[in-house]
Amino acid sequence: MMRSSDIAKFKQQIIEAANTLVSSGVMSLSQHGNISARVIGTDTFLLTAGGSLVDVQPENIALFQLDGTLIDGAAEPTGAEIVDMHGIVYRLRSDMGGAVHTHSPAATSFAVASQAIPLIYEAQARFNMTDGVPIAAYGPRGSKESVDNIAKAIEAHPNIGGVLLENHGVLTFGASAPLAARANLIIEEAAILGLNASVIGEAKPIPAHMI
Repeated sequence: MMRSSDIAKFKQQIIEAANTLVSSGVMSLSQHGNISARVIGTDTFLLTAGGSLVDVQPENIALFQLDGTLIDGAAEPTGAEIVDMHGIVYRLRSDMGGAVHTHSPAATSFAVASQAIPLIYEAQARFNMTDGVPIAAYGPRGSKESVDNIAKAIEAHPNIGGVLLENHGVLTFGASAPLAARANLIIEEAAILGLNASVIGEAKPIPAHMI
């Protein structure tokens, strides 16, 4: 049974994750992004309904079934396009309780270059991102092709905290919305370090036998 207290708790986790991302400076100039949280023990998830993560309020968070059917609340057209992008994470990964999508500049730079981020940063290894950050091939926003490509990347790489959405941005996930936000920060840090290293040489991947 879904209790209103459970809904309130997971909405608060989403707000906490949004505040972390915005205050960290990891967001793009537009502050565009979306965050979801699985309502544990149900086949539902909560999702920010607007396009910005600035000042997210409980009434800005809608409730969906895992197949994307709206149960409660409303989603702006830009939000409705990405519902299934979040739903596919929960359908494929029962251990995931939160997902975050942003256009974080450094990670998105790798995405528009269609380059995966290898395991180059110790924080990736410490938080079980030993498969690096793979590319999910491009598909128009909200399309079945785009969701299918995300699914392929997730299924092919079990030890990841997110995927790069080719020509689009980054989608991260974790056991909760705040942990998905942490994954977003780690991936952005890895991307920044990778780009910085490319100026003076080349980023050196962590050897597999040392993971």
